[in-house]
Amino acid sequence: MSPGSTARIGVERLGRYQLLERIGGGATSVVYAAHDDAMDRRVAVKMIVAELEDERETRERFYREAKVTSQLLHRNIVTVLDIGEDQGHPFIVMELLDGWPLGVYLARHAQRTMATSLDLISQLCAGLQAAHDRGVVHRDIKPSNLFVRGDGCLKILDFGLARLQASTLTAMGQIVGTPDYMSPEQASGEKVDARSDIFSASAVSYLILTGRAPFTGPDLRKTLDALLNKDPAPLTDAEAPSALRAVLNKGLAKDQARRYQSSAEMLVDVQAVRA
Repeated sequence: MSPGSTARIGVERLGRYQLLERIGGGATSVVYAAHDDAMDRRVAVKMIVAELEDERETRERFYREAKVTSQLLHRNIVTVLDIGEDQGHPFIVMELLDGWPLGVYLARHAQRTMATSLDLISQLCAGLQAAHDRGVVHRDIKPSNLFVRGDGCLKILDFGLARLQASTLTAMGQIVGTPDYMSPEQASGEKVDARSDIFSASAVSYLILTGRAPFTGPDLRKTLDALLNKDPAPLTDAEAPSALRAVLNKGLAKDQARRYQSSAEMLVDVQAVRA
Protein backbone atom coordinates (compact mmCIF):
# COMPACT_ATOMS: atom_id res chain seq x y z
CA MET A 1 0.00 0.00 0.00
CA SER A 2 1.94 2.98 -1.24
CA PRO A 3 0.98 6.51 -0.23
CA GLY A 4 -0.61 8.66 -2.88
CA SER A 5 -2.15 12.04 -3.46
CA THR A 6 -5.82 12.90 -3.01
CA ALA A 7 -5.79 14.83 -6.27
CA ARG A 8 -6.97 11.84 -8.33
CA ILE A 9 -10.44 12.05 -6.76
CA GLY A 10 -10.62 15.85 -6.82
CA VAL A 11 -11.52 15.92 -3.12
CA GLU A 12 -9.36 17.02 -0.21
CA ARG A 13 -12.02 17.12 2.51
CA LEU A 14 -15.18 15.20 3.39
CA GLY A 15 -17.05 17.01 6.11
CA ARG A 16 -14.79 17.19 9.13
CA TYR A 17 -12.27 14.77 7.62
CA GLN A 18 -9.14 16.10 5.88
CA LEU A 19 -7.88 13.49 3.42
CA LEU A 20 -4.11 13.03 3.67
CA GLU A 21 -2.86 10.17 1.50
CA ARG A 22 -4.04 7.00 -0.16
CA ILE A 23 -3.17 3.91 1.88
CA GLY A 24 -5.12 1.14 0.14
CA GLY A 25 -7.99 0.11 -2.05
CA GLY A 26 -9.20 -2.31 -4.67
CA ALA A 27 -11.37 -2.55 -7.75
CA THR A 28 -14.35 -0.74 -6.25
CA SER A 29 -13.03 1.32 -3.33
CA VAL A 30 -10.12 3.41 -2.16
CA VAL A 31 -8.93 4.07 1.39
CA TYR A 32 -7.24 7.25 2.62
CA ALA A 33 -5.54 8.20 5.84
CA ALA A 34 -7.33 11.28 7.11
CA HIS A 35 -7.44 13.71 10.01
CA ASP A 36 -10.63 13.98 12.04
CA ASP A 37 -10.73 17.67 12.92
CA ALA A 38 -13.48 17.28 15.52
CA MET A 39 -11.70 14.56 17.50
CA ASP A 40 -8.11 15.55 16.57
CA ARG A 41 -7.12 12.03 15.55
CA ARG A 42 -6.02 10.10 12.47
CA VAL A 43 -8.58 7.79 10.90
CA ALA A 44 -9.10 5.78 7.71
CA VAL A 45 -11.71 6.96 5.20
CA LYS A 46 -13.05 4.51 2.61
CA MET A 47 -14.71 5.77 -0.58
CA ILE A 48 -16.07 4.31 -3.79
CA VAL A 49 -13.72 4.78 -6.75
CA ALA A 50 -14.88 7.74 -8.82
CA GLU A 51 -15.76 5.67 -11.88
CA LEU A 52 -18.29 3.58 -9.93
CA GLU A 53 -19.90 6.17 -7.66
CA ASP A 54 -22.98 6.43 -9.89
CA GLU A 55 -23.58 2.68 -10.11
CA ARG A 56 -26.56 1.76 -7.97
CA GLU A 57 -25.37 -1.76 -7.12
CA THR A 58 -21.95 -0.49 -6.03
CA ARG A 59 -23.48 2.20 -3.82
CA GLU A 60 -25.91 -0.32 -2.28
CA ARG A 61 -23.06 -2.70 -1.51
CA PHE A 62 -21.02 0.15 -0.03
CA TYR A 63 -23.82 1.29 2.28
CA ARG A 64 -24.57 -2.31 3.22
CA GLU A 65 -20.93 -2.74 4.25
CA ALA A 66 -21.13 0.42 6.35
CA LYS A 67 -24.34 -0.65 8.05
CA VAL A 68 -23.23 -4.21 8.73
CA THR A 69 -19.74 -3.37 10.00
CA SER A 70 -20.94 -0.54 12.25
CA GLN A 71 -23.02 -3.09 14.19
CA LEU A 72 -20.07 -5.43 14.82
CA LEU A 73 -18.11 -4.36 17.88
CA HIS A 74 -15.25 -6.78 18.51
CA ARG A 75 -11.47 -6.45 18.89
CA ASN A 76 -10.96 -8.69 15.84
CA ILE A 77 -13.26 -6.71 13.52
CA VAL A 78 -12.30 -3.29 12.17
CA THR A 79 -14.19 -0.55 14.02
CA VAL A 80 -16.44 1.78 12.04
CA LEU A 81 -16.47 5.28 13.54
CA ASP A 82 -18.72 7.21 11.17
CA ILE A 83 -20.76 6.93 7.95
CA GLY A 84 -21.65 9.83 5.72
CA GLU A 85 -21.89 11.44 2.32
CA ASP A 86 -20.41 14.77 1.26
CA GLN A 87 -20.29 16.42 -2.15
CA GLY A 88 -21.95 13.31 -3.57
CA HIS A 89 -19.21 11.05 -2.20
CA PRO A 90 -20.36 8.29 0.22
CA PHE A 91 -17.71 7.42 2.80
CA ILE A 92 -17.02 5.14 5.74
CA VAL A 93 -14.71 6.26 8.54
CA MET A 94 -12.82 3.49 10.34
CA GLU A 95 -10.04 3.10 12.85
CA LEU A 96 -6.64 3.63 11.22
CA LEU A 97 -4.67 0.40 11.47
CA ASP A 98 -0.90 0.25 11.75
CA GLY A 99 0.50 -3.03 10.48
CA TRP A 100 0.20 -5.26 7.44
CA PRO A 101 -2.35 -7.20 5.37
CA LEU A 102 -2.12 -10.84 6.42
CA GLY A 103 -0.22 -11.96 3.32
CA VAL A 104 2.42 -9.26 3.82
CA TYR A 105 2.62 -10.05 7.54
CA LEU A 106 3.24 -13.75 6.85
CA ALA A 107 6.03 -12.92 4.39
CA ARG A 108 7.67 -10.49 6.84
CA HIS A 109 7.35 -12.91 9.76
CA ALA A 110 8.30 -16.15 8.05
CA GLN A 111 10.10 -17.43 11.16
CA ARG A 112 7.12 -16.98 13.49
CA THR A 113 6.45 -19.59 16.16
CA MET A 114 3.62 -22.11 16.14
CA ALA A 115 2.15 -20.21 19.09
CA THR A 116 1.94 -17.06 16.96
CA SER A 117 0.26 -18.92 14.10
CA LEU A 118 -2.26 -20.48 16.49
CA ASP A 119 -2.95 -17.07 17.98
CA LEU A 120 -3.77 -15.65 14.53
CA ILE A 121 -6.10 -18.56 13.79
CA SER A 122 -7.79 -18.17 17.18
CA GLN A 123 -8.37 -14.47 16.60
CA LEU A 124 -9.86 -15.15 13.17
CA CYS A 125 -12.28 -17.67 14.68
CA ALA A 126 -13.22 -15.26 17.47
CA GLY A 127 -13.91 -12.39 15.08
CA LEU A 128 -16.03 -14.57 12.81
CA GLN A 129 -18.03 -15.89 15.74
CA ALA A 130 -18.80 -12.31 16.78
CA ALA A 131 -20.13 -11.62 13.27
CA HIS A 132 -22.06 -14.88 13.12
CA ASP A 133 -23.62 -14.17 16.52
CA ARG A 134 -25.13 -11.06 14.90
CA GLY A 135 -26.36 -13.11 11.95
CA VAL A 136 -23.70 -11.79 9.55
CA VAL A 137 -21.90 -14.05 7.06
CA HIS A 138 -18.78 -12.37 5.63
CA ARG A 139 -18.55 -14.48 2.41
CA ASP A 140 -15.10 -13.23 1.38
CA ILE A 141 -12.60 -14.26 4.03
CA LYS A 142 -9.16 -14.15 2.39
CA PRO A 143 -5.68 -12.81 3.26
CA SER A 144 -6.26 -9.36 1.75
CA ASN A 145 -9.36 -8.92 3.93
CA LEU A 146 -7.41 -9.66 7.09
CA PHE A 147 -5.00 -7.23 8.73
CA VAL A 148 -2.45 -7.78 11.49
CA ARG A 149 -1.54 -4.79 13.64
CA GLY A 150 1.95 -4.26 14.98
CA ASP A 151 0.86 -5.64 18.35
CA GLY A 152 -0.31 -8.89 16.73
CA CYS A 153 -4.03 -8.13 16.84
CA LEU A 154 -5.82 -9.54 13.78
CA LYS A 155 -8.68 -7.54 12.26
CA ILE A 156 -11.33 -8.72 9.79
CA LEU A 157 -11.97 -6.12 7.08
CA ASP A 158 -14.32 -5.51 4.14
CA PHE A 159 -17.84 -6.72 4.78
CA GLY A 160 -18.85 -5.57 1.30
CA LEU A 161 -20.06 -9.06 0.34
CA ALA A 162 -21.60 -9.76 3.74
CA ARG A 163 -25.18 -10.95 4.03
CA LEU A 164 -27.50 -11.52 6.95
CA GLN A 165 -28.08 -15.25 7.25
CA ALA A 166 -31.81 -14.73 6.73
CA SER A 167 -31.27 -12.68 3.57
CA THR A 168 -32.53 -13.89 0.20
CA LEU A 169 -31.00 -11.02 -1.78
CA THR A 170 -28.34 -13.15 -3.46
CA ALA A 171 -29.56 -14.92 -6.57
CA MET A 172 -28.97 -18.65 -6.71
CA GLY A 173 -26.21 -19.49 -9.15
CA GLN A 174 -24.25 -16.30 -8.54
CA ILE A 175 -20.69 -16.91 -7.40
CA VAL A 176 -19.28 -14.42 -4.89
CA GLY A 177 -15.97 -14.69 -3.08
CA THR A 178 -12.35 -15.42 -3.96
CA PRO A 179 -11.75 -18.82 -5.63
CA ASP A 180 -8.63 -19.79 -3.65
CA TYR A 181 -10.49 -19.43 -0.35
CA MET A 182 -14.20 -19.77 -1.13
CA SER A 183 -16.24 -22.73 0.06
CA PRO A 184 -17.47 -25.48 -2.29
CA GLU A 185 -21.05 -24.28 -1.88
CA GLN A 186 -19.99 -20.78 -2.93
CA ALA A 187 -18.20 -22.18 -5.96
CA SER A 188 -21.39 -24.03 -6.90
CA GLY A 189 -23.48 -20.88 -6.57
CA GLU A 190 -25.52 -22.33 -3.70
CA LYS A 191 -26.89 -20.49 -0.69
CA VAL A 192 -24.27 -20.11 2.02
CA ASP A 193 -24.33 -19.75 5.78
CA ALA A 194 -21.78 -19.35 8.58
CA ARG A 195 -20.20 -22.69 7.71
CA SER A 196 -18.99 -21.17 4.45
CA ASP A 197 -16.94 -18.63 6.42
CA ILE A 198 -15.59 -21.50 8.54
CA PHE A 199 -14.33 -23.23 5.39
CA SER A 200 -12.68 -20.01 4.19
CA ALA A 201 -11.14 -19.40 7.63
CA SER A 202 -9.75 -22.94 7.57
CA ALA A 203 -8.28 -22.30 4.12
CA VAL A 204 -6.61 -19.15 5.45
CA SER A 205 -5.40 -21.13 8.47
CA TYR A 206 -3.80 -23.61 6.07
CA LEU A 207 -2.00 -20.67 4.47
CA ILE A 208 -0.84 -19.38 7.86
CA LEU A 209 0.67 -22.77 8.68
CA THR A 210 2.15 -23.71 5.30
CA GLY A 211 2.63 -20.50 3.32
CA ARG A 212 0.42 -21.78 0.49
CA ALA A 213 -3.27 -21.83 -0.31
CA PRO A 214 -4.92 -25.27 0.00
CA PHE A 215 -6.59 -25.17 -3.42
CA THR A 216 -4.74 -23.69 -6.37
CA GLY A 217 -4.42 -24.21 -10.08
CA PRO A 218 -2.92 -22.52 -13.14
CA ASP A 219 -6.32 -21.07 -14.03
CA LEU A 220 -9.77 -20.52 -12.55
CA ARG A 221 -11.22 -23.75 -13.94
CA LYS A 222 -8.54 -25.93 -12.40
CA THR A 223 -8.66 -24.03 -9.11
CA LEU A 224 -12.41 -24.62 -8.88
CA ASP A 225 -11.92 -28.29 -9.82
CA ALA A 226 -9.43 -28.69 -6.98
CA LEU A 227 -11.77 -26.92 -4.59
CA LEU A 228 -14.75 -29.09 -5.50
CA ASN A 229 -13.11 -32.47 -6.05
CA LYS A 230 -9.70 -32.73 -4.41
CA ASP A 231 -8.17 -32.66 -0.95
CA PRO A 232 -5.36 -30.21 -0.15
CA ALA A 233 -1.84 -31.54 0.21
CA PRO A 234 -1.50 -33.06 3.70
CA LEU A 235 0.31 -30.94 6.26
CA THR A 236 3.60 -32.29 7.54
CA ASP A 237 4.48 -32.81 11.20
CA ALA A 238 6.71 -29.75 10.96
CA GLU A 239 3.80 -27.63 9.71
CA ALA A 240 1.25 -28.76 12.26
CA PRO A 241 0.82 -31.36 15.02
CA SER A 242 -1.71 -34.12 14.39
CA ALA A 243 -4.41 -32.48 16.55
CA LEU A 244 -4.17 -29.29 14.49
CA ARG A 245 -4.25 -31.22 11.23
CA ALA A 246 -7.52 -32.76 12.43
CA VAL A 247 -8.92 -29.27 13.05
CA LEU A 248 -8.11 -28.15 9.52
CA ASN A 249 -9.43 -31.37 7.97
CA LYS A 250 -12.75 -30.81 9.71
CA GLY A 251 -12.84 -27.13 8.81
CA LEU A 252 -12.12 -27.93 5.15
CA ALA A 253 -14.71 -30.68 4.84
CA LYS A 254 -16.52 -30.26 1.53
CA ASP A 255 -19.77 -31.51 3.08
CA GLN A 256 -21.18 -28.73 5.30
CA ALA A 257 -22.67 -31.30 7.67
CA ARG A 258 -19.20 -32.73 8.41
CA ARG A 259 -17.67 -29.31 8.93
CA TYR A 260 -17.57 -27.32 12.16
CA GLN A 261 -21.06 -25.96 12.70
CA SER A 262 -19.81 -22.77 14.37
CA SER A 263 -16.60 -20.78 14.62
CA ALA A 264 -16.87 -21.19 18.38
CA GLU A 265 -16.52 -24.98 17.99
CA MET A 266 -13.43 -24.55 15.87
CA LEU A 267 -11.99 -22.03 18.32
CA VAL A 268 -12.36 -24.51 21.20
CA ASP A 269 -10.34 -27.11 19.31
CA VAL A 270 -7.67 -24.60 18.26
CA GLN A 271 -7.29 -23.45 21.85
CA ALA A 272 -7.00 -27.07 22.96
CA VAL A 273 -4.06 -27.45 20.60
CA ARG A 274 -2.51 -24.26 22.02
CA ALA A 275 -2.88 -25.66 25.54
